[in-house]
Amino acid sequence: MDLKISKYLLIENEIIDAIKRGELKPGDKVDSESVLKKKYGVSTITVRKAFTDLINNGYLYAVQGLGTFVTKKQMIRGLTSISFSDELEQQGYKIGMIIDSIEEIHNKEIAEKLKISEDEKIICIKRVRLANNEPIAYHTSYVDGSRINLEQAQSIKITRSLYKTFAKYNLSPIWVNENYSVKEVTDNSVLNQMKLKKGCSSFFVKRVAYGAMDEVIEYAETYFNKDWYSVTVNIKA
Repeated sequence: MDLKISKYLLIENEIIDAIKRGELKPGDKVDSESVLKKKYGVSTITVRKAFTDLINNGYLYAVQGLGTFVTKKQMIRGLTSISFSDELEQQGYKIGMIIDSIEEIHNKEIAEKLKISEDEKIICIKRVRLANNEPIAYHTSYVDGSRINLEQAQSIKITRSLYKTFAKYNLSPIWVNENYSVKEVTDNSVLNQMKLKKGCSSFFVKRVAYGAMDEVIEYAETYFNKDWYSVTVNIKA
């Protein structure tokens, strides 16, 4: 048996087991090369081989001059549901929400997106989406005030889901169109709520949700924390 292979696999497996047991949590620093060399009685090459494999497989990441850390588990969007909450729950996340504001506004540009006149009332709902108590998205949704009023919109505080609130008032979207880009977060409120540093970039998603008659139900803009979020799309020939 090749002892070097056995040793680096032992290091890898023990670190993976510690992550799965919760002894090592996302963001935790793992033992240094020198500590692991002494602990397992191996060479620098063996420890680096274990670290390289763990980094390549998404368990760890390295920061030059600081050390090696446990990665955060990303929310991988498979675009299998129009409900962000449903996709999170399907992946085993404990979901939560912080309501930032619910208000009635007038806005010409948003009115155009909702296909209503600029003098009509718009309900604006801003909230932070949590996954395992970590802020991963900041949603701003706009709805025609004639479809759902300010008092009805407050139901989101109970349902904890915008689309469950919509369903309560027979306003369920049938399909959505989304545009993805990368955008720098400049809004201080969003930065604070998402615990992001100034100048940080994020996935920025514009969504238009449509009803059964292709009427616009919602226009939304969302900042996703790029460290927590990725998108996987299956394409069939």
